[in-house]
Amino acid sequence: MNGKVYGALIILALIAITAPITAAHPEFAEKTAQGCLACHTEEQGGDLTDTGVAYAASGHAWPPVGGMKPMYPLPGHTRAALGFVHFIAAFMWFGTILYVHIVLRPAYAAKGLPRMEMMIGLVCMALAGITGAALTVSKIGGVAALAGTPWGHALSAKIALYGVMVASALFVVTVVRPRLRAGARPAAVTPRDKVFGPMQLAAFDGRESRPAYIAFQGNVYDVTAFTLWYGGRHVKQHQAGEDLTAALARAPHGAEKLAGAPVAGAYDPNLAPPLTTAQKLFYVIAYMNLGLVFATLAVVAWWRWGV
Repeated sequence: MNGKVYGALIILALIAITAPITAAHPEFAEKTAQGCLACHTEEQGGDLTDTGVAYAASGHAWPPVGGMKPMYPLPGHTRAALGFVHFIAAFMWFGTILYVHIVLRPAYAAKGLPRMEMMIGLVCMALAGITGAALTVSKIGGVAALAGTPWGHALSAKIALYGVMVASALFVVTVVRPRLRAGARPAAVTPRDKVFGPMQLAAFDGRESRPAYIAFQGNVYDVTAFTLWYGGRHVKQHQAGEDLTAALARAPHGAEKLAGAPVAGAYDPNLAPPLTTAQKLFYVIAYMNLGLVFATLAVVAWWRWGV
């Protein structure tokens, strides 16, 4: 997916999210069997009457439940500003999840969560929660509106999904992320089948008292005891833990220099390292959050248009 396509999807998503803000709701009058003047001071709209305030504060239930006015009324311009921040935060949070998990794939972060994406997610989660809470208490008359109406049930489901996503994100940041970073470099342990992939071979770099292995023409050689490979470097040009097949072809000497090196195993350049426990857990949570994003969007659609 290129940048233009992704940008177009962003624009369409913004339109879809913000459209309900200005849409008319004639179904309210149909549901209540009342005319416009039952809830508004003018036929074409205008300010809300006491009945209109009660209807809005009760989660669109008829007859109204949960109170005659919002718990903490806010001016219209304040609610508009909060709604704008709420939509932007939710959009950036969900957009980051969708982009990383669909376009880049979770393997992008399997060695450690990128700091920028992590900070965007945490900031957007906090903003979405704070503004969402403020908007909720400025619109409903009490907890009864959440428990006693279909509209409140949908809002409650959205809040519950938000809580699960925040909890999983905090678990990843505080528990999984440190383990991902610690396991980014595999330990210098010979595979059971003695077949090395690039990641397994990279661990044998000769540094910090680790053995020095190199790959050549499909075999892995132990050059730890070679004086010219002390510290994992050879004549300041070649590093242990790498496939040196092409480099040796350009060297002033041939493969005879490896005649005395023990063969530690075979080398497969296409072999992927086994997933660590932290990586497996990260993948499970990553795809769970992707599913939660779509579940949340479905609930929002139900909340906006279905009840």
